[in-house]
Amino acid sequence: MHDTQDQVLDLVRRWATAERDGDADAFDALLTDDFAGIGPVGFVLDRQQWAARHRGDLKNHHFEILDPRARLHGDAAIVGGVQEQRTSVMGHEVNDSFRLSLVAVRQDGRWLIANIQLSGPLQSPSAPPPFARERS
Repeated sequence: MHDTQDQVLDLVRRWATAERDGDADAFDALLTDDFAGIGPVGFVLDRQQWAARHRGDLKNHHFEILDPRARLHGDAAIVGGVQEQRTSVMGHEVNDSFRLSLVAVRQDGRWLIANIQLSGPLQSPSAPPPFARERS
């Protein structure tokens, strides 16, 4: 089981490297054909759209997955962690941390990412949620 967890975490590392390096072509070997990526504000991208972000003006200056933890369920794995990034896109800086949920599946003997969902940006547990903050 430990070897399988290592394979899944290696997949997560290779994905993070592709994100950091802006390697749009690498996603062909990392994502399932029916991949869905859900961003922190709810947009949903398919595999081609996910890769296309790196063919535009998106640039990751820093991209890291902190404390990834894989839970195995047969030929599927759920990985949780924190995505930390310093990114520029469409003239805006996105320098934040997001909660990451990633689903990997084993297909034809190799692990691929089937789903990514981001939520956040993260805030201190003691901070009030956005709906409870005073409006100015």
